[in-house]
Amino acid sequence: MTFRPGQVGYGSNTIVDREPEPVYQDPLVASTYDPDGLQGLFAQDEIDWDDSSIWDSWNWVTLGVVDEDVAGPAWAGLSMGERKDWFNENRDSVEDLFEGRPVADFTMFSDDSPLATHYNNIRNQGAMGGTNIDYSYYQKDPLYQMAFGNIDWDAQDGLDAPNWNTPGGVTQEHLQFATMNIVNTFRAVRDDAYRDPWKGDLPDAITPVAMTTDYETPFAIPGIVKQLPKPVMSSNLQNVKARSGSNKEAQWNELKANTPDQQGFVDPNAST
Repeated sequence: MTFRPGQVGYGSNTIVDREPEPVYQDPLVASTYDPDGLQGLFAQDEIDWDDSSIWDSWNWVTLGVVDEDVAGPAWAGLSMGERKDWFNENRDSVEDLFEGRPVADFTMFSDDSPLATHYNNIRNQGAMGGTNIDYSYYQKDPLYQMAFGNIDWDAQDGLDAPNWNTPGGVTQEHLQFATMNIVNTFRAVRDDAYRDPWKGDLPDAITPVAMTTDYETPFAIPGIVKQLPKPVMSSNLQNVKARSGSNKEAQWNELKANTPDQQGFVDPNAST
Protein backbone atom coordinates (compact mmCIF):
# COMPACT_ATOMS: atom_id res chain seq x y z
CA MET A 1 0.00 0.00 0.00
CA THR A 2 1.33 3.39 -0.94
CA PHE A 3 0.59 6.43 1.21
CA ARG A 4 0.37 9.94 -0.22
CA PRO A 5 2.20 12.80 1.41
CA GLY A 6 0.16 14.05 4.36
CA GLN A 7 -1.44 10.69 5.05
CA VAL A 8 -0.77 8.82 8.27
CA GLY A 9 1.82 6.17 7.51
CA TYR A 10 3.55 8.06 4.73
CA GLY A 11 7.20 7.05 4.66
CA SER A 12 6.71 3.97 6.86
CA ASN A 13 7.40 1.64 3.96
CA THR A 14 10.46 3.52 2.78
CA ILE A 15 13.67 1.50 3.03
CA VAL A 16 16.77 3.54 3.75
CA ASP A 17 20.07 1.95 2.73
CA ARG A 18 22.41 2.96 5.56
CA GLU A 19 25.84 1.60 6.41
CA PRO A 20 26.11 0.28 9.98
CA GLU A 21 28.25 2.45 12.19
CA PRO A 22 30.46 0.87 14.87
CA VAL A 23 29.57 2.03 18.34
CA TYR A 24 32.98 1.44 19.89
CA GLN A 25 36.43 0.48 18.72
CA ASP A 26 39.34 -0.24 21.01
CA PRO A 27 41.81 2.60 20.35
CA LEU A 28 44.73 0.27 21.04
CA VAL A 29 43.66 -1.96 18.13
CA ALA A 30 41.67 0.19 15.74
CA SER A 31 43.82 3.29 15.66
CA THR A 32 47.43 4.32 15.24
CA TYR A 33 47.79 4.91 18.98
CA ASP A 34 51.00 3.10 19.84
CA PRO A 35 52.83 4.84 22.70
CA ASP A 36 55.28 2.01 23.40
CA GLY A 37 55.77 0.71 19.84
CA LEU A 38 54.33 -2.76 20.46
CA GLN A 39 51.65 -2.52 17.78
CA GLY A 40 54.31 -2.13 15.11
CA LEU A 41 56.11 -5.30 16.23
CA PHE A 42 52.89 -7.30 16.51
CA ALA A 43 52.17 -6.63 12.85
CA GLN A 44 55.58 -7.81 11.56
CA ASP A 45 55.95 -11.28 10.06
CA GLU A 46 59.62 -11.78 10.85
CA ILE A 47 61.66 -10.19 13.64
CA ASP A 48 65.41 -10.57 13.93
CA TRP A 49 66.03 -9.95 17.62
CA ASP A 50 69.78 -10.27 17.05
CA ASP A 51 69.62 -7.08 15.00
CA SER A 52 70.41 -4.40 17.58
CA SER A 53 69.32 -1.67 15.17
CA ILE A 54 65.71 -2.45 16.18
CA TRP A 55 66.28 -0.44 19.33
CA ASP A 56 68.08 2.48 17.67
CA SER A 57 64.81 4.01 16.53
CA TRP A 58 62.55 2.37 19.08
CA ASN A 59 59.62 4.43 20.26
CA TRP A 60 60.36 4.40 24.00
CA VAL A 61 58.02 6.41 26.20
CA THR A 62 60.08 9.39 27.30
CA LEU A 63 59.83 12.01 29.96
CA GLY A 64 58.23 15.29 29.08
CA VAL A 65 60.17 18.11 27.49
CA VAL A 66 61.64 20.40 30.13
CA ASP A 67 62.69 23.90 29.17
CA GLU A 68 63.19 27.17 31.02
CA ASP A 69 59.50 28.02 30.79
CA VAL A 70 58.77 24.95 32.94
CA ALA A 71 61.88 24.49 35.08
CA GLY A 72 62.97 28.07 35.60
CA PRO A 73 66.52 29.26 34.95
CA ALA A 74 69.67 27.17 35.20
CA TRP A 75 70.32 28.43 38.74
CA ALA A 76 73.98 27.41 38.90
CA GLY A 77 74.79 29.53 35.83
CA LEU A 78 73.45 32.80 37.25
CA SER A 79 75.34 35.36 39.27
CA MET A 80 73.95 36.57 42.59
CA GLY A 81 72.66 39.74 40.94
CA GLU A 82 70.97 37.80 38.14
CA ARG A 83 69.32 35.51 40.68
CA LYS A 84 67.91 38.48 42.59
CA ASP A 85 66.68 40.09 39.38
CA TRP A 86 64.96 36.85 38.34
CA PHE A 87 63.31 36.55 41.74
CA ASN A 88 62.04 40.14 41.67
CA GLU A 89 60.56 39.56 38.20
CA ASN A 90 58.86 36.33 39.29
CA ARG A 91 58.16 37.23 42.93
CA ASP A 92 54.42 36.56 42.80
CA SER A 93 54.65 33.06 41.31
CA VAL A 94 57.50 32.04 43.63
CA GLU A 95 55.77 33.30 46.77
CA ASP A 96 52.58 31.55 45.73
CA LEU A 97 54.56 28.36 45.25
CA PHE A 98 56.18 28.50 48.69
CA GLU A 99 53.36 30.40 50.43
CA GLY A 100 55.72 33.27 51.06
CA ARG A 101 59.46 33.65 50.64
CA PRO A 102 61.19 30.25 50.50
CA VAL A 103 63.86 31.12 53.13
CA ALA A 104 65.56 34.07 54.73
CA ASP A 105 67.01 36.66 52.37
CA PHE A 106 70.64 35.78 53.10
CA THR A 107 70.24 32.10 52.08
CA MET A 108 67.43 32.32 49.54
CA PHE A 109 69.74 32.73 46.54
CA SER A 110 72.40 30.13 47.46
CA ASP A 111 73.15 27.12 45.23
CA ASP A 112 71.42 24.67 47.60
CA SER A 113 68.50 26.85 48.68
CA PRO A 114 64.94 25.46 48.48
CA LEU A 115 64.34 27.75 45.50
CA ALA A 116 67.28 26.36 43.53
CA THR A 117 66.56 22.78 44.63
CA HIS A 118 62.92 23.05 43.51
CA TYR A 119 63.79 24.00 39.95
CA ASN A 120 66.73 21.60 39.76
CA ASN A 121 64.38 18.76 40.73
CA ILE A 122 62.02 19.72 37.91
CA ARG A 123 64.92 19.65 35.47
CA ASN A 124 66.04 16.24 36.74
CA GLN A 125 62.60 14.78 36.01
CA GLY A 126 63.03 15.27 32.28
CA ALA A 127 65.53 16.03 29.58
CA MET A 128 65.83 18.93 27.21
CA GLY A 129 63.95 17.71 24.14
CA GLY A 130 62.36 14.78 26.02
CA THR A 131 65.01 12.15 25.25
CA ASN A 132 65.17 10.25 28.56
CA ILE A 133 63.12 7.06 28.99
CA ASP A 134 60.22 7.40 31.43
CA TYR A 135 60.81 4.25 33.50
CA SER A 136 57.84 5.08 35.75
CA TYR A 137 55.56 4.46 32.74
CA TYR A 138 56.83 0.89 32.38
CA GLN A 139 56.77 0.36 36.14
CA LYS A 140 53.02 1.09 36.16
CA ASP A 141 52.18 -0.61 32.84
CA PRO A 142 50.35 -3.92 33.60
CA LEU A 143 51.67 -5.61 30.46
CA TYR A 144 55.29 -4.90 31.30
CA GLN A 145 54.75 -5.75 34.97
CA MET A 146 53.38 -9.14 33.89
CA ALA A 147 56.44 -9.67 31.69
CA PHE A 148 58.86 -8.64 34.46
CA GLY A 149 57.14 -11.02 36.89
CA ASN A 150 57.23 -14.06 34.57
CA ILE A 151 60.79 -13.84 33.25
CA ASP A 152 63.32 -16.18 34.87
CA TRP A 153 65.94 -13.52 35.55
CA ASP A 154 68.31 -16.02 37.18
CA ALA A 155 68.68 -17.71 33.78
CA GLN A 156 69.68 -14.45 32.03
CA ASP A 157 73.43 -13.97 31.75
CA GLY A 158 74.62 -10.50 32.63
CA LEU A 159 71.14 -9.20 33.48
CA ASP A 160 69.91 -9.11 37.08
CA ALA A 161 66.26 -8.90 38.05
CA PRO A 162 64.88 -5.34 37.76
CA ASN A 163 64.96 -3.38 41.00
CA TRP A 164 62.61 -0.40 40.97
CA ASN A 165 63.77 0.79 44.39
CA THR A 166 67.37 1.41 43.40
CA PRO A 167 68.53 4.14 40.99
CA GLY A 168 69.80 2.37 37.89
CA GLY A 169 68.17 -0.89 39.00
CA VAL A 170 66.10 -0.93 35.79
CA THR A 171 67.91 -0.32 32.51
CA GLN A 172 67.02 -0.12 28.85
CA GLU A 173 68.25 -3.72 28.53
CA HIS A 174 65.52 -4.79 30.96
CA LEU A 175 62.90 -3.02 28.85
CA GLN A 176 64.25 -4.56 25.63
CA PHE A 177 64.15 -8.08 27.06
CA ALA A 178 60.64 -7.58 28.46
CA THR A 179 59.47 -6.17 25.12
CA MET A 180 60.87 -9.19 23.27
CA ASN A 181 59.01 -11.58 25.62
CA ILE A 182 55.74 -9.65 25.28
CA VAL A 183 55.92 -9.69 21.49
CA ASN A 184 56.89 -13.37 21.29
CA THR A 185 54.02 -14.35 23.62
CA PHE A 186 51.50 -12.31 21.64
CA ARG A 187 52.67 -13.73 18.33
CA ALA A 188 52.56 -17.30 19.69
CA VAL A 189 48.95 -16.87 20.79
CA ARG A 190 48.03 -15.14 17.52
CA ASP A 191 49.63 -17.88 15.42
CA ASP A 192 48.02 -20.63 17.50
CA ALA A 193 51.44 -21.83 18.60
CA TYR A 194 50.72 -21.57 22.32
CA ARG A 195 49.12 -24.47 24.15
CA ASP A 196 47.94 -24.55 27.72
CA PRO A 197 49.21 -27.70 29.44
CA TRP A 198 45.69 -29.06 29.92
CA LYS A 199 44.93 -28.61 26.22
CA GLY A 200 47.97 -30.47 24.96
CA ASP A 201 47.98 -33.87 23.27
CA LEU A 202 47.71 -36.82 25.64
CA PRO A 203 50.83 -39.00 25.89
CA ASP A 204 50.84 -42.56 24.58
CA ALA A 205 49.46 -45.25 26.87
CA ILE A 206 52.06 -46.88 29.11
CA THR A 207 52.63 -50.62 28.64
CA PRO A 208 53.65 -52.23 31.95
CA VAL A 209 57.00 -54.01 31.78
CA ALA A 210 58.32 -56.35 34.48
CA MET A 211 61.27 -54.82 36.26
CA THR A 212 64.47 -56.83 36.63
CA THR A 213 67.58 -56.24 38.70
CA ASP A 214 71.04 -57.70 39.14
CA TYR A 215 71.02 -57.06 42.89
CA GLU A 216 72.30 -59.91 45.07
CA THR A 217 72.08 -60.20 48.85
CA PRO A 218 75.62 -59.56 50.12
CA PHE A 219 75.35 -61.93 53.14
CA ALA A 220 73.96 -65.38 54.02
CA ILE A 221 70.51 -65.39 55.60
CA PRO A 222 70.12 -68.16 58.23
CA GLY A 223 67.21 -70.54 57.76
CA ILE A 224 64.19 -70.48 60.06
CA VAL A 225 64.19 -73.47 62.47
CA LYS A 226 60.82 -75.12 63.02
CA GLN A 227 59.40 -75.01 66.57
CA LEU A 228 59.66 -78.28 68.50
CA PRO A 229 56.52 -79.67 70.15
CA LYS A 230 55.95 -78.75 73.80
CA PRO A 231 57.22 -81.30 76.33
CA VAL A 232 54.62 -83.55 78.00
CA MET A 233 54.82 -85.78 81.04
CA SER A 234 54.88 -89.47 80.41
CA SER A 235 52.25 -91.68 81.99
CA ASN A 236 54.79 -92.98 84.55
CA LEU A 237 55.65 -89.46 85.71
CA GLN A 238 51.95 -88.61 85.96
CA ASN A 239 51.47 -91.68 88.23
CA VAL A 240 54.42 -90.64 90.40
CA LYS A 241 52.94 -87.13 90.71
CA ALA A 242 49.58 -88.49 91.77
CA ARG A 243 51.14 -90.81 94.41
CA SER A 244 53.28 -87.98 95.82
CA GLY A 245 50.19 -85.86 96.57
CA SER A 246 51.68 -82.73 94.84
CA ASN A 247 48.99 -80.16 94.02
CA LYS A 248 51.06 -77.01 93.48
CA GLU A 249 49.71 -76.59 89.96
CA ALA A 250 46.11 -76.71 91.20
CA GLN A 251 46.95 -74.24 93.98
CA TRP A 252 48.50 -71.85 91.49
CA ASN A 253 45.52 -72.02 89.14
CA GLU A 254 43.12 -71.33 92.04
CA LEU A 255 45.27 -68.43 93.26
CA LYS A 256 45.36 -66.97 89.78
CA ALA A 257 41.60 -67.16 89.39
CA ASN A 258 40.99 -65.44 92.76
CA THR A 259 43.50 -62.60 92.24
CA PRO A 260 41.72 -59.38 91.18
CA ASP A 261 43.00 -57.12 88.40
CA GLN A 262 45.34 -54.30 89.33
CA GLN A 263 43.98 -50.76 89.49
CA GLY A 264 45.01 -48.59 86.54
CA PHE A 265 45.91 -44.92 86.59
CA VAL A 266 43.52 -42.71 88.53
CA ASP A 267 43.60 -38.94 88.14
CA PRO A 268 44.06 -37.60 91.69
CA ASN A 269 42.42 -34.32 90.69
CA ALA A 270 39.32 -35.90 89.19
CA SER A 271 36.07 -35.34 91.07
CA THR A 272 34.38 -38.44 92.36
